[in-house]
Parts: sequence; structure tokens; C-alpha cells
Amino acid sequence: MKTKTIFDINSKTISNGFKKAFDCLQSSKLKVSANGKVYLQISLLWAIVIGIIFPLALIVLVVLTVFSNLTIAIEQDIKQSNNNHKIIELK
Repeated sequence: MKTKTIFDINSKTISNGFKKAFDCLQSSKLKVSANGKVYLQISLLWAIVIGIIFPLALIVLVVLTVFSNLTIAIEQDIKQSNNNHKIIELK
């Protein structure tokens, strides 16, 4: 039996894709730390904008990370659903 997968590209799917990507960027944070001390914690969206406008800052951060004890992490806040449903199993 043959199965077909059809993916339509229209304005709705494109706008939903951009919305999901923007929401993901907004909920993510760039964190620069060393030895447990946080030096920088900003939104990932702002980090991308700063990296585009000031590429030298991005290069300096990467060089510092390579030659020092800096750690770069991207953290994302995941929204938990408020489902308080309990499952009761009867045997």
C-alpha cells in the first residue's frame, strides 16, 4: 500500500513557522559563566542581534571561551502544562 505525505506551503504555515521560531528564541537565554559565577545572561534573540551588529564581540567571546575557563550555555524555559489529571488503574 502506498502512502503519500503532502506538505503545503502557504502563508499560514510560513507565519506559524516564524512564530514558533520567534517564541523559541524569546524563551531561550544565552548564559556566559565561569567557576559557577554568571557573567552574562541575556535573551538569545538579543545575543543574535548583537552578534550580527558587532561581529567582533562574537569573535572575542569565542576566543575567550577557547583560551579561558568560560562556559557558554543556551538555556530554554519550557512551559509545563497544568494538567492535574490522575490516572487510576483498575485491575
